[in-house]
Amino acid sequence: MANLPCEEIGSKKILSQTALLEEPPVNAKDVDNIARKVNTDSCVFNHFPGFPYFVRNISPFIPRQSYARSLFAAGHGYPLYDPMAVHGAPDDYLNSCGISIGDVGILSNVGDFVFAFNIFLPSDHPFNTGNTPDSFSPLEPLDESEIHTLPEYFPRGAVITSKGVKVTRQSESPLDISFRSSERLGGVLVLPEGAARQDASTDRIREYVARNAHEWAFFVQNRWHPAQNGSAYVITGVDKTSDCSTMAFHVPLDAPAKIIARYHDNALCSYDGLSVAGDVKPEPTTSPGSLNLCVFLRGIRIGVGRTEWIENTELRPENAELTTRYTELYYPPPRVSVINSKLRLWVGLGIDDPPAVEYFVHPFHISDIIGPMMLSLRPDASLVLIDDIFAFMDSNQSLSASGPLEQRAPLNFSCSKGATFKDFKMLVKESFESYDIVEYQGVLRLERKSKAGAEKVSWAMRVRHLFWPMHKRNWASKGFTELVRRGQHHMDTNRYLSLE
Repeated sequence: MANLPCEEIGSKKILSQTALLEEPPVNAKDVDNIARKVNTDSCVFNHFPGFPYFVRNISPFIPRQSYARSLFAAGHGYPLYDPMAVHGAPDDYLNSCGISIGDVGILSNVGDFVFAFNIFLPSDHPFNTGNTPDSFSPLEPLDESEIHTLPEYFPRGAVITSKGVKVTRQSESPLDISFRSSERLGGVLVLPEGAARQDASTDRIREYVARNAHEWAFFVQNRWHPAQNGSAYVITGVDKTSDCSTMAFHVPLDAPAKIIARYHDNALCSYDGLSVAGDVKPEPTTSPGSLNLCVFLRGIRIGVGRTEWIENTELRPENAELTTRYTELYYPPPRVSVINSKLRLWVGLGIDDPPAVEYFVHPFHISDIIGPMMLSLRPDASLVLIDDIFAFMDSNQSLSASGPLEQRAPLNFSCSKGATFKDFKMLVKESFESYDIVEYQGVLRLERKSKAGAEKVSWAMRVRHLFWPMHKRNWASKGFTELVRRGQHHMDTNRYLSLE
């Protein structure tokens, strides 16, 4: 299989709407070949059919969900809690290659990758047989020049943690590392053997995806009921290893926020009774040293417009509320709530259990809210393609660069942002400050700003971090808040959630 990343739209020329009006192209055909920058000055934010709703945390602790939310801000793409968990693929898929660039699928409700087919393999290939859309035609494999590979991007013994986790390295050989945290939600990834990074950089994939995205969006919807709008995933980059350990934690109100864990004897163990740790090793049938465990994946998410979804989806239940999915956002409990909970426990009243609505939980991905935000700017757009631009958006890194920012990841990395509503609102805001929304032939995409524009954004971010409370919200932060508010209202008024 081939492999690739998500970068800018390429050589397409971008003009502002004002410039287009003042200097109209001589040839009307040229207009169709111009990617127009979308104006964000005024926008009415709407929720679009098929996309999940973002709501406050409502379900019990789900390690894979907490892990993904906590490490998303690490800036490497979508974190997989269990790199071995791939569904729908042939038996030899994981042992031979694992998740690869060109794979098309979705994320399951617990955050695993569900494989459908690979765009570089013919429909009669063993991996694709019976899994491709009717009109599927493979894309010509990538050249070596189109694939960027860093064999030792993550060094041996590398550690990636969520915000607020203290890392103490006791020894390097054997690897012995201790972890402490007073956060209520977080995750840890240990890479004893390091990991390799592979991304594909080419316009061919984007053009190919744009031509076929409509069919793929409804193909996954019909294949994996009830797959949501925007859930189809085309993999364009992977970080792989031969050995890793993961941990997730979510501290409830009735327990102190003190997390203690340690990696030693080739295993990650927790000592607080709250963390859930897992050590992932290759299958016995896997050849020694093979890099088939995917710890981070990057790709293009596919969403369709309102009219397109309503007209083409075959999912027409008697009541659409029963198939509505929700993505949770973590709201840390205020101090007064923690004190109140401790008092209730002390007097023997207990704490109310959360509602049993786990089957409404959709796997977390920030693109599920960016898609509706982009479509709100162009409601008549037929398609929205969302790159995992957040692979390079952590505030610890410089936004003035384009593409992968470092040739080698640090030995220890801790996210500068957490997994809360406030953190993700900031992430969305910074992303739309660093990327332009462009429209090309009815397709909405994101394109990184120029180097000068990125440097200006980077300077503004440094200033804002000093005066955040005084900084005026932009359209992106307003939109994020508004769509989450709509989702919470929908949750609160949805009488069908009580049904089992």
